[in-house]
Amino acid sequence: MRETEPATAPAQPARPVLYTGIVLYSTEDPEASAMLVADGLIAWTGPEDTARVIHDGAEVVDATGCLITPGFVDAAATPDGADPDSAEDTAAAAAGIVLRLPGPTGEREGVRVIDPVTESDDYLDLLADGTPLAFGSGGRASGTDPWDWVRGATRRPAPDQRISDRAAFLAATRGGQRVAGRRHPGSLRTGIEATFVVWEPWDLTVQSRAERVESWSTDPRSRTPLLPDLDRGTPRALRTVIDGAIVHDRLGRTPA
Repeated sequence: MRETEPATAPAQPARPVLYTGIVLYSTEDPEASAMLVADGLIAWTGPEDTARVIHDGAEVVDATGCLITPGFVDAAATPDGADPDSAEDTAAAAAGIVLRLPGPTGEREGVRVIDPVTESDDYLDLLADGTPLAFGSGGRASGTDPWDWVRGATRRPAPDQRISDRAAFLAATRGGQRVAGRRHPGSLRTGIEATFVVWEPWDLTVQSRAERVESWSTDPRSRTPLLPDLDRGTPRALRTVIDGAIVHDRLGRTPA
């Protein structure tokens, strides 16, 4: 994982923010190229041309080519149940992590919490049995690249237990929200809290290395949201937003 730059307090927008040129991780509007954030919520998604007309008073952020996704949740940020150290929140936000929960790994709140980097499990069998999954670092300092959690469940297991990139991403994001007792749709859509990550432009793909994965899940016609090609490395988080507040920023803002 790349070294993080010295942290500075990100400036906060004083008016609605319109992100343009984006790729939106959304099952409801996967072709959206713009997203409006207002009052701590995702207020609108859709075509950029339309956005510039109906939201002409918003602050425009040019995020051309950037993927915007839900943020990662570290469902086991400590190994022993202790509360995570808040001093590490800034570094976590720089990695695209929006929530850190006490550990340990194992069964919690009806969810199997796993550190896919160091632990092995029968991921596909668990999902087939209807067991919800959530991923976390297990409190390891080296576990702060959450994309490694996705790799750990999609590339590391035996081929017959690998799950799709999308299933692993959901475990690393929505799964942790479930452990925290929160409901999240697993993708971005109008009306939910504006908690998300803007990733640097990257090769995007719909893929799976699993032997037993539904064919529709990797078919572009299924409108399955795109994810980074993790065989190329890890994209940088350019901006992390929690409930509309910018908590990490390398993106900068361009006034309309």
